[in-house]
Amino acid sequence: MQEKCHYKLFKAGKNWCTMMITLVAVAAGLSMANATVHADTADAQAGTSLVSNGNPQSGDKKAPVVTLNEGAANPSTTETQKDVDYNTPVNAGYIDSVTTNSDQENTIQVSGWHATNQYKPGMNHYLIALNGENNQELYRGKVETTDRPDVQKVYPKVPISGEGGFTASIPVDRLNNASSVRFVSRYTDNANGEPNGGADFWYPTIQTKAGYLDKFKVNGNTIEVSGWHADDQSVNKPNHFLILFDKTKNKEITRQEVKTLASGDVARNGYSKIGNADYSRFSARFTITPVMLGDELAIVSRYSSDAKNGEGNRSDYWFNNSLKLGKDKNAGYLDQFRTDSKFNKVTVSGWNANDQSPVLTNHYLILFDKTANHEVTRQAVKTLTSNDVARNGYRNVNNANQSRFVASFDITPAMVGHQFVLVSRYTNDAAHGEGTHSDYWYNQPTSIYAKQAGYLDQFRVNGANKQVVASGWHAADASALLKNHYLILFDKTANREVARENVKVVPSADIARNGYGNIQNAGQSRYSTTFDITPAMVGHQFVLVSRYTDDDKNGEGNHIDYWYNNNVNLNNNQAWLDHFIQNGTTISASGWHADDASMIDSHHFIILWDLSKGREIARKEVTNVVSPDINNVYGNILGANNARFTVDFNIDGQYAHDAMQLVSRYSNADNGEGNYSQVWLTNQYLNLYQNPSWMYQINYSQIQPSGPVGHNIGPGYEGIKTQLVKDRIGTGYQHNTYTTADAYRVMSVQRAHGLPATGWVDYNTWVALGLPADQWTSIDSYVAPLGAGAGASRQDHIEAMIRQAYQYMGKPWRAGCSSSPAYGVDCSGLVMQALYAGGINPTSCSSIYHGFPGNEWNSRNLFADPHFMNVSYNDRQRGDLVFYYQPGTHIIWHVAIYLGNNQVIESWPPKVMVQPIVNGQRNVIAGIRRVFA
Repeated sequence: MQEKCHYKLFKAGKNWCTMMITLVAVAAGLSMANATVHADTADAQAGTSLVSNGNPQSGDKKAPVVTLNEGAANPSTTETQKDVDYNTPVNAGYIDSVTTNSDQENTIQVSGWHATNQYKPGMNHYLIALNGENNQELYRGKVETTDRPDVQKVYPKVPISGEGGFTASIPVDRLNNASSVRFVSRYTDNANGEPNGGADFWYPTIQTKAGYLDKFKVNGNTIEVSGWHADDQSVNKPNHFLILFDKTKNKEITRQEVKTLASGDVARNGYSKIGNADYSRFSARFTITPVMLGDELAIVSRYSSDAKNGEGNRSDYWFNNSLKLGKDKNAGYLDQFRTDSKFNKVTVSGWNANDQSPVLTNHYLILFDKTANHEVTRQAVKTLTSNDVARNGYRNVNNANQSRFVASFDITPAMVGHQFVLVSRYTNDAAHGEGTHSDYWYNQPTSIYAKQAGYLDQFRVNGANKQVVASGWHAADASALLKNHYLILFDKTANREVARENVKVVPSADIARNGYGNIQNAGQSRYSTTFDITPAMVGHQFVLVSRYTDDDKNGEGNHIDYWYNNNVNLNNNQAWLDHFIQNGTTISASGWHADDASMIDSHHFIILWDLSKGREIARKEVTNVVSPDINNVYGNILGANNARFTVDFNIDGQYAHDAMQLVSRYSNADNGEGNYSQVWLTNQYLNLYQNPSWMYQINYSQIQPSGPVGHNIGPGYEGIKTQLVKDRIGTGYQHNTYTTADAYRVMSVQRAHGLPATGWVDYNTWVALGLPADQWTSIDSYVAPLGAGAGASRQDHIEAMIRQAYQYMGKPWRAGCSSSPAYGVDCSGLVMQALYAGGINPTSCSSIYHGFPGNEWNSRNLFADPHFMNVSYNDRQRGDLVFYYQPGTHIIWHVAIYLGNNQVIESWPPKVMVQPIVNGQRNVIAGIRRVFA
C-alpha cells in the first residue's frame, strides 16, 4: 500500500529540517527577487490516477502530491530504464527535505525529484521559489541532478525519472520576504529557465512563520506590546528582538531584545509545524518620545543570529497592526465642579485626554480665578483608568484610557465670591507644573460661595432725628468664612462711601423657611442700624451695601458685598400754600415748606413775585414753627417737623392789581442769596387770569402725556405710527387704518427677523421694519409746550393756542394723528395740540389715545365736553372752537379753530390750511365752544 508523505519539518542529526523564510525584509533591507514566475501559466498534461498535475488552479492552495509505493523512497537497487514513453502523461514530484546546516546558515538546502514525460534530452532543470501568498518569484536557479532509482522504479518509462532527482542551495536572504514558500521544478530548453518545452511541477505551499499581536496600545508614557511570532528560522537564530518602526518617517525608532515565552496555545491552534510555535510569545514596553507623536507606528518581530544588536542573519515578521500616536488632540469634561460647604472645599472630577500626555508625564490641576484674573492654586493629580472615555469617541487620543481625575482644593477667604474655572495641565515639570506643558481649559465656571440674597425692609430718612434708618436681611454662603458683618452707606452722587458700621446679624428663621434655606446663614441674617446724616450728605442719593468680611477691624480684607436697589434721597423739597390772600395793599400767606437743604441752608425766606411785571417785589425771612402734621406725612424730609410759616407783605399801591406768586427759599446767607434751595408755590396765585372753576383750569406748568408712551399697534389702530408702518410695508394712504392684511405683511417681516409672528408692531418689530428707534416713544410723548406762562392774559393764552396750530400749516391730513409738527394731523388732533399750548388739558380726549380704535371721532367728544363754554354763532370770537355737522345728519364730523374775520384754521383733506368758516365741503355749523372765559 502507499504511504502519504507530509512536509512536516523535523530535526535530524545536525540538520534542522525547517524552512527559513521571513515575511518582509527589515528596514536595513535585503535584496529581494521580484520577478514573476512565468511557469505559473504553463499548462501541464492531464494526469492519470498515478500521476499529478502540479500546476495550481485558481484558489488552489495545495498542489496534488504523487505518493510512492511503500518502501519505494529508498530502493536497494536501481533499475535501468529500457523503454521511453512520451505519450502517457506523467508530471510528478516530491520535496524530500528542506534543511540548513548549522555551519552554513546563510543557505537552505532543498532536495527532491521531478519526473515528467515532457522531458527531452539536454533540457535545463531549474528550481524556482515563490512567495506562498502571492506567487511572486523569490529565487530561480539550476539544480544539481541526482540519481533516483526509486523514482525510476515507479516511472520506468518516463524519460527523466531515474535522473530526475535534484538538490539546490538557496540563499536565505532570497526568501526573507515571505511567510510561506512554494517551490516549482521546471524542465525547459531555455537557458535562463523561462518556459520552453518541458514542464513545471508546483509543490505544495509550506508555511514557515506566523504571528499575531494581542496588544499594541498606549498606556501612560509607554506603548505596550504583546503577541507571538513562530518562525522556523528561530531554530538557529535564537536571539529575539522587537523593533518599533515609524511608518510615517519610514525608519526604525528603537529596538529591544525580548524573551520568548511558552505558547502551547499557538502550537495547538494550527501552527504546530512551525519550528518554535510552542515557545513564541513575547511582551514588551517602549517609552514614548516626542518625535513619535503624530506618527504611525508598526512592530517588527525579529529572530537573529546576532545577540548583540539583532543584526546579522535574521528573519523578520511585520505585523499588520499599526498604532497612530496623536499629536494635537486635547479633550476633556468636568463631571463635577462644586463647593463643599461642610468642609470648605472645592471638589472636582472629570477627565482630560491629551495626545501630549505620554511625553508630558506630570498631571496638574489648576484653579484659576476669573474674577481676579489669576491662578489661585495648583496640585499634582494622578490620572486614573478611564476605559469609558476610550470607548466613547476618544479612542484616538493617546491617554484616553487613563485620563480621569478627582481632586479637591481648600477654599480660602480670598476666593469667596469669585468665579473660577479649572485647568488641566500635562507638563514635563514634576516639581512645579511649569516647563513645557499643554493645558485644557474647562468652560464650566463655578462661583465660590457667591450665592447670596437680601432684602431691605426699610431704608428711609428720619428727618426729625437726622438719621438714615436701615433694616433688612442678607444671607450669604460667604458668611461661612467671612464672619464679620458690616453695613456701608454709599453716596451714589459723589460715588463714594460715607459711613460704615459693624452690625451683628440676628436670628431670621422666617428667611430660612421662605425659599432661602439653601444659603449658609439664612437662619441668622437679619440686621438693623442707623446712620447719622451730615451736612455733606445733603442733596445726594444713597444706597446701602451689606458686607461679609474676614476683617473685624475696619471691614476691608476679603469680602463679599450685596448692593441693594433701594435708594434714599436727600434732595427732597415739598411745599404748600394754605392761604394766600390780599386785603388792599396787604398780602398775607401761610403754609409749609419741608426741604432737605434746610439742614445746611438755615435762613428761610418767602419771596413775593409779581407775575405781571416779571420780578420780585418783596422778601421776608420767616421763623418756622413746629409741624407734626407735616412730619407725619413727609417724615423722610429733613426739617419736616418744623416747616410751617406765616408772612405778611405791605405793598405799594401800584402793584395792588398785579398777578402775584410766592417763592419759598432756604438759603445759607442772611439776605437770602448765596447757596439756596427754593420752590415756586403754584397751588395758589393772586390776581392771576384763570377760567371759572367749572371750566378747564389753565395749566402754568408743562402738560404731560396722557396715555401709554411707546404703545404697540395692531388691527384697527390709526395715528402717525400706523402711517409710518403702512408706508414701510407699501400700503400707506391718508385713511391710515391698520388692517388685517397689514398684519400679515408685518408677520412676514417678523419671521424674517426671528421675532414672534403676532402681526402686532412692538418696539422690536418697529426697528426690524427699519424705522428709527427714537420715534417709537417720541411720537407718543409729544405734547405742545406751553405758549403762555403765569401772569399771561386771556388773549395771551388764545394766541398761544393759535400759534401752535399754525406750526402745522401745510402738513397733510392724517386720520387719528396728533403728534409733533413734523407729521400730519387730523382735525381734532390739531385742536388737541393747540389746546396743550394754551395750557388746557382736556380730559375728554388725548393725543396718544387719539390713534387707538374707537377714538377716530374725538371732535364729537370735544363738542360734548361740558368744560367748554357754549356760545352763539353770532358771539363767536378768535380762539373759539367751531364744530360742524355732517351734511344731512346731526353727527359731528369736524372741528376747527376760529381766527376771526370768518376764517378758521383746520386740518381737512388734503392738508392743514386756513379756510372760510363755511364752504361747500363743510357748511353746516353745529355750534361754537369757548375755551377761555
